[in-house]
Amino acid sequence: MDIGKRIRNLRKSKNMKVKELAQKAYISQPYLSDIENGRTTPSLDKLTTICDALGITLAEFFGYESELTPDLMRLLENMKKLTEEERSHLSDFIEEILKRN
Repeated sequence: MDIGKRIRNLRKSKNMKVKELAQKAYISQPYLSDIENGRTTPSLDKLTTICDALGITLAEFFGYESELTPDLMRLLENMKKLTEEERSHLSDFIEEILKRN
């Protein structure tokens, strides 16, 4: 897993700027940029702090969503906020769209 790429995708999915995440994670902007660009790897403590700033757990960081693009991650995050009935309607809607294509 590319940790820096995962952090960047999560940050972008939450519409956060590098500066904003760095401030929330109490790290410097250049350090976060180095992490996202693969020039350095954060310690477990720093990664935990970054996850906290992103509003996720380490388990979520390393979970099944790790390879999703920012737009798909944003879609999943929004879907988690829906009721079961609303998710069902959305699923039906998507299936109808796919049938047309």
